[in-house]
Amino acid sequence: MPETKGFSRRAFLRSGLISVAVLGLSGLGLALQRTKLIAVPNDGLLVLTPEQYAILAAVAARTCPPNELGIDVALSADRLLTLVDDDVKAGVGLALNVLESSVVGALFGERTAPFTQLSGGDQDRVLMAFATSKVALRRTIYRSLSGLTGTLYYGDPRAWPSAGYPGPPSPAGLRAAYAHQLVDYQALRAKV
Repeated sequence: MPETKGFSRRAFLRSGLISVAVLGLSGLGLALQRTKLIAVPNDGLLVLTPEQYAILAAVAARTCPPNELGIDVALSADRLLTLVDDDVKAGVGLALNVLESSVVGALFGERTAPFTQLSGGDQDRVLMAFATSKVALRRTIYRSLSGLTGTLYYGDPRAWPSAGYPGPPSPAGLRAAYAHQLVDYQALRAKV
């Protein structure tokens, strides 16, 4: 086959192979970036890996109010996950790893660094991109992780005063407040 002027088939193939190699090395470089770890609690982790703990702590720092109360949302999640099936544990781990992945971030044109290595503002931007994504899985990941962190934060009694919640009513208080609506089952049984 005759060669075209200025660019041979061999040169075209060679440049294509070089491009594939450069892209592969770039992807490998993105994939090899590590999670920015934080100190693991003294009690240790029961379900989450140190990387997943750091990712979830970063999500909590962006989705919950500033935490001067000492509430460790990621540790609470680790303890809660001891009560669920293995497939739920795996799903949470996968969601955290997808959020953290710089390769996933690069595919969506958002970032080239892991989530935990980003500034707070950039983490907010990434979370908003997940929340508003046209890809249902990304929206699901956002809703799952933000729902988990919010539930665990506001489920801690130390957070109740800052939200204006006085706490659950006592059973005795409920009985007194709704005494006129209560049914006396012993009286009903006596009639039968």
